Parts: sequence; C-alpha cells; structure tokens
Amino acid sequence: MMTAVAVLAFSACKETLPKRFESFVNKVEKNCASFSEDDWTKANAQFEKLVQEYQDNKTSYNQDEQKQIRSNMAKYMGLVTKSGINTVISALDDFIQEIPSFFESIGDFLKGLGLEGDDSEKE
Repeated sequence: MMTAVAVLAFSACKETLPKRFESFVNKVEKNCASFSEDDWTKANAQFEKLVQEYQDNKTSYNQDEQKQIRSNMAKYMGLVTKSGINTVISALDDFIQEIPSFFESIGDFLKGLGLEGDDSEKE
C-alpha cells in the first residue's frame, strides 16, 4: 500500500507542489480505510515533507496555488482525524500558523471527515 504512495511521490517529482499535494491526499483518501499504523506513520512523514516544502517556498506560490495547498492540508487533517489516529504530527505546528486561511478551506476538512454538506441553494 505505502509502496504505491512512494511510487506516486517519486513519479510526481516533476509535478508542481499543489499537484503533488493533491495527488498525495487523493491517494491517502482512497486507501486510508486499510492503513496500518505504519502506513499512517509513512503518510504523516510525507505530509510533513510537503508542508515543509510549502512553508519554505510559500511566497513563490500565487493565491490560487496557496488555497489549493491549504485545502489539501485541511482535507488530509480531516482524514487523519476521521481515522482516529492519535499520533501528533509535528507538521501540525506549521498548519496551526495557517489557521486563518484554514477557515477558507473548512469545507475540505469536513469533506475529509465525510461530513460535506449540500452546496445547492434552497429556494
């Protein structure tokens, strides 16, 4: 399982960070139901690397790219929360700095939890 994530990470090196973040989170979302604690440890390590890369190069991304990255960060945190993992991710400290922007991505967090609402307008 994590081999697939590692292959994805290796093959995604040519992609932009927003795309790599999205691919990573989508892969985790697809497979997280069967993740072992070791799988989560590896996924969390990859998440931390992506967050660190974002933090190191934040000013090089436009607002849309930053929003896409924050959205995927929120979605991943929702997946981790939903899975019941009690492991504290050191990247959480970096994520906390993004709290104001997080509220823009709360829908993705809820989507990660499986609690997405109906976006349609009621008349």
